[in-house]
Amino acid sequence: MEEPGSVSAAPAGAATGSPATLGTSYSGGQVTTTESAPSRPLDTGGAPGPRVVIDHVQVSTFGLDANVEVRLLAGGENASGYATGPAVDGYVLRLCAVAAAAAVDELLRGAENAERGRCFVEHAAVVPFGNCEVATVVVLLVCEGWVEQLAGSALVAGDPRQAVVRATLAAVNRRLEALLS
Repeated sequence: MEEPGSVSAAPAGAATGSPATLGTSYSGGQVTTTESAPSRPLDTGGAPGPRVVIDHVQVSTFGLDANVEVRLLAGGENASGYATGPAVDGYVLRLCAVAAAAAVDELLRGAENAERGRCFVEHAAVVPFGNCEVATVVVLLVCEGWVEQLAGSALVAGDPRQAVVRATLAAVNRRLEALLS
């Protein structure tokens, strides 16, 4: 019999009820198994694709509406993404992530208009972390019959809207490098 106040470990191999020990993960209020699969290695053929950089982020508000434009550069190619929605601070951050994902979609379409993949924003937020703020974005990258949930983050150094765009690119950067090669 255990003494009151003592802590006992679960028997070896027994499930403790923790999502990590059950082979599942916790995501958005529901238990899923999407992260249990290993990440997809993408063959770059030894030559990684061009680095994607932010060219321009513009947020315009007209009364209750906000319009966001994100322009990206990748090698000699440029892409623009747009999003519109309510001019509410928290939602404008999501619009920035959606516009960045739309620009990524355009890069993945390429000049030959062959769709290599799509990027969808699941979550976007700026959260306090210690004595700073961090933009965090979760996206779904859908490519060639597979779906991968990816997360990216960026420190907020001034404009949180720029940080959300950087976090969106951070989520897809390795996959994008391979898909653009």
